[in-house]
Amino acid sequence: MTPAPIECFILDTTETITLPELAQCCGMSPDELDELVDYNALVPLPDATPERAFSARWVAPLRSASKLRLDFDLDLFTVAILLGQLVQIELLQRQLESLRALLPAHLRQA
Repeated sequence: MTPAPIECFILDTTETITLPELAQCCGMSPDELDELVDYNALVPLPDATPERAFSARWVAPLRSASKLRLDFDLDLFTVAILLGQLVQIELLQRQLESLRALLPAHLRQA
């Protein structure tokens, strides 16, 4: 029996992604994503196209939030709060990595 192939791709967070594509990537319905937009937890790109588009940077936190939603049977309002916290954690981690890069090598910790 051969193992199933693993799909792997590199996510370019500077790209845009449509609402249906984001829904498919994250395991949520377009209506659920629209509700997250209504809660101001998910922010579409400001443009004049008829279809909503988002930055691809939303894929990772939405996938995490969607998984936690299923694991803990969370309602969508709680997912909106959780999504905001996941985005904040990601931002803080990037800031920490930037600050660590400024330290001399002998002072850096894992």
